This record gives sequence, structure tokens and C-alpha cells, in this order.
Amino acid sequence: MKVYLDYDQEGLDRQYEHRNFVPDADEILAFQAAESKRVRDAAKGRFDVAYGDGEDEKLDIYLAEGDDPAPMVVFFHGGRWAMGSKNSNCEAAEMYTNKGVHFVSVNFSLLPGVTMDVLIGQCRNAAAWIWRNASDFGGDAARMFVHGKSSGAHVAGMMAVTDWSIYDGLPADLFKGGLLVSGMYDLEPVRLTFRNEWLKMDEAAALANSPIRHIPNNGCPLIVGVGALETDEFRRQSKEFAEAWSAAGLQCQFAEMPDRHHFSVNEDMNVAGSELTKPFLSWMGR
Repeated sequence: MKVYLDYDQEGLDRQYEHRNFVPDADEILAFQAAESKRVRDAAKGRFDVAYGDGEDEKLDIYLAEGDDPAPMVVFFHGGRWAMGSKNSNCEAAEMYTNKGVHFVSVNFSLLPGVTMDVLIGQCRNAAAWIWRNASDFGGDAARMFVHGKSSGAHVAGMMAVTDWSIYDGLPADLFKGGLLVSGMYDLEPVRLTFRNEWLKMDEAAALANSPIRHIPNNGCPLIVGVGALETDEFRRQSKEFAEAWSAAGLQCQFAEMPDRHHFSVNEDMNVAGSELTKPFLSWMGR
């Protein structure tokens, strides 16, 4: 029996489990974790900075080389919304700081310990805190950009569709651009998979937290990337979100990275000059 598009339950579940397609995923993830630790241990910055009262509401600020005020990248990590931390996927911090960009990695509470609404609310509060406190660490609040990978790209997408003007004192154009890689932008099919064991979303929660359902009239420029070797569903999600952003008259570049799967696409995130990072850095004047 079909549960979504032409997928039966087994087929849809398979689309949202990357290890079905990348047999050496655990080895790749272990290498990336070691790289993140190396970068964090060697970095100049401010770590475990509280942006809220909750135990999980902390962030790391990797400080840029060069003159202040510097542009800022606000990064949201992956991990199925249920794993990882601000210490995860942060290898790219080294590249950004070498390019004169502050890199801020955000921690948030994980599901199922909180709801998706709470998680997204925490991340919005983090973004607001970063904008309000940018001058304290040499950040340029007028050049603030959002970035995320996998479930973190979904979070970054939610940041991109947020109406920041409803927050006291924040500009509507809080983010000047975004880089979203290998994300999910419609949570309805995700809700119908095994992932809902910890997401615990109903239809209303999936709708409320699906960026593609809330595209604004005045959104920031986006780069939406995905690996050419990722599952059909992940490539469809990325392509359709990019098309919807463009159809609304908003600037969007879609990049399908050759010979990259869900884990190896990180290599293109972590180096300057890739199809993902080159335009992103150019928006920052780097």
C-alpha cells in the first residue's frame, strides 16, 4: 500500500535512512567527528556561551582572523534532530575563520526530549541573541548568514522563512543569505517514516515546521545543495524547495554536487571555492 507518492512504507523508510546507501557511513562520520574536535581544540573563540536559560541553550563562537567587524555564519548541526551538538559538523569553522568570517555553532535541545516547535524556538532565540550581541565579539550584525546540514539544513530553512520583524528590535532581513545542504524542507513525508518514532509529529506540527509551506514574500538569497548520489527523496526535497523559493521571485541557486552522497558532501562545505561555498562567501565580501 502506498503511503507517500509511489512509496510503500518500506520504500519510504529506505529513502530516509542514508546508511542503506552508504555502507561505510560510520567510518566517514568518525573521521568527521575527529576533524570537528581538531578544529574546535585549535580554535580561537568563545565557547559554551549561553543564549538562553536552558541547559542546552549554548553556542560556540569561532573568531575570525582579520579586522572586525566581520561577517557571521550561524550554523545548525545535523543528526536527525535527535543526535549531535554544537560540536558536530563544525569542521568548516576553520575555513570560515581563515576567510575572515566568524562561525557560530548553535546547540539546541534534541528530540524526543522536546517538541519540534521548542527546538525551532530555541534556534530562533539563538539567532536573535547573536544579532543583538554581535558587537561584543566583533561581529557585523548587518552581515549575518545562516548555514545548516541535513536536519540542520531544515532548521536553517526555518530560520530563512521566519518573520523576524515580529521580534522586538530585530530587522526583517536578519539573515542576508543562507547555505542549506542535504536538508528536508517538507516534513510530511518524514513524519510518515520510522523517524517519527522520535519526532512524534502530527500533521499540524509537520505543516508548521515545513519551510516549503511558509516561503516569505521577502526572503534572503539561498544556495540549496545536495549530493548527486543522495536518495531520490533527498534530491527531490532540495530541488523542489529551490524551485519554490525561485518561483516566489526570490534568489536561489540549486547545486547538485557530482559524486557526493549525504556524508561526503561535507567535503564541499568545508573548502573555499566549491560550488556551495564560493557564492556564499562572495555574499559576505570574502
